[in-house]
Amino acid sequence: MIITRAQPHHDQDLSQLDSACFTAPERWSIGSWNGELTADDRLVLIIPGLDDQLLAAATFQLVGNTADLHRVMVAPDHRGHDLATRLLRLGLEWAREGGAERMLLEVRHDNNAAIQLYRHLGFGAIAIRADYYGAGVDALIMERTLESDIETGESL
Repeated sequence: MIITRAQPHHDQDLSQLDSACFTAPERWSIGSWNGELTADDRLVLIIPGLDDQLLAAATFQLVGNTADLHRVMVAPDHRGHDLATRLLRLGLEWAREGGAERMLLEVRHDNNAAIQLYRHLGFGAIAIRADYYGAGVDALIMERTLESDIETGESL
């Protein structure tokens, strides 16, 4: 599987993957995806399948010495194959090369699979945002410092 940078024409594909991965209140609009795809400070990575439908995607932003992981999505029938790990490692490398010293993310407090993945990649919890995803659905804020030892074995 090849990881590549998404282009503006991938907006509909990203929106479809987003719909497969998130409930209606958590989905991004097509306008949000267009913003991610055209902003100079963003990186949107995708893994297309053989039929050109997206298997996975992740989007990152670089703001000064901090990078943000905005979204990581893996099609439900392709989870458990390290696709998210591969995307995140490339995003971490991109952020470090762009001058970031740390990466931040928010994750639903009850998304145990994602939290385990982030911990495996060196992220630690630093705070909780109450009701971030709606009433009673908190966000766990996680952070990872970016050292020079990030190795992906892949390139864009």
